[in-house]
Amino acid sequence: MAAELKEMVRKQLLENINQGNVEEVRRILDVGQIKVDSLDENGMTPLMQAAYKGKHDICQLLIKRGADVNCNKHEHKYSPLMFACLSGSLEVTKILLEAGADKTAQNDIKRTAAQLGAFTGRHECVSLINNFVSMKDLEYYTKVQGLETTPKLDPKLLEPLQKYILNNNLSPVRLVLYLQENMGVVEEYKSVVNVLHLKCESCLKDSHTANEVMSMKLHYLACVLQHCGRWHLGIQGQNGIEGFLKYLIKGRPSDGFPLGTEDFIRQAIREFSFPETTVLRQLVTSIAPVNKGDEPTALTCLSQVINGIQSVQHTNICATCSQHNAEKRCSACKTVTYCHTRCQKLHWFTHKKHCKLAAAKDAAENQTS
Repeated sequence: MAAELKEMVRKQLLENINQGNVEEVRRILDVGQIKVDSLDENGMTPLMQAAYKGKHDICQLLIKRGADVNCNKHEHKYSPLMFACLSGSLEVTKILLEAGADKTAQNDIKRTAAQLGAFTGRHECVSLINNFVSMKDLEYYTKVQGLETTPKLDPKLLEPLQKYILNNNLSPVRLVLYLQENMGVVEEYKSVVNVLHLKCESCLKDSHTANEVMSMKLHYLACVLQHCGRWHLGIQGQNGIEGFLKYLIKGRPSDGFPLGTEDFIRQAIREFSFPETTVLRQLVTSIAPVNKGDEPTALTCLSQVINGIQSVQHTNICATCSQHNAEKRCSACKTVTYCHTRCQKLHWFTHKKHCKLAAAKDAAENQTS
């Protein structure tokens, strides 16, 4: 009788997880008739179920109640992080990583969560897993260490800094737009750049756990922030951050190609302080033979190396910040897309020189087709 009751409660819990009923899940757990890590016939825990369904609120509740984020009792040794990645939920993936989910855990066919995500096309989740830096990792720098009298990082910068690091759009324009919305980071750019450099070096300290890709990303983010801060103070360039954005966006007279962005990324890669790394050699080999304006661009090469996305073809990329799935289109030429009105306005100073030519070319191609 007790076993039947327990099974009935388990089914009720699963049904409410699937429906996203947070309060009902809370009530069932409060009654205490079922353990938070109870297993179904396939070895799935409630957290695995919630992760697979992408129910981030319920995942948070279960973790607070003590759910094991690294449970490996599934019949095929799938972890909650694997189910989160398969669901394509960035939010659940981040929640599990923050809670200490093991990125290196493998299922019974020796596949990690990131490898499963790549196989099923969940590339944003894969990028998040591969490039994740937890709040706990950053909190270390907000505490006085050794003989220090002040911490290296102001605690109020923790959240915006982590979001900056987790950004998987590596366009310097996109990153600068984010920094403009978080001027506290820019105002304290020297201390934040120092923290990014320290993290960059720490990624390479232990040869057994070295993460060259993450080290390169942190170095690149530090370069963007340092330039942003210097432009903001007038040390470098004119007209502050808006001037830096125009430098990055300005198109080449012949075809509108943003040489500023290309030059900036190439220079940032050259300044990486670890010439012996495979990631640097890979980037140099990919970029050096390519003429500026040809494919692959420096941004394409950097994004492929950092995010691990080699074969995804994105459409409707914002002409200003390279954000995917841009839905706004230039009303005149119809040839360029934007993710936001602000990007369209930012781009107009350089696009207007090519807009009429692009419109005429597009019309001619439509007539011949």
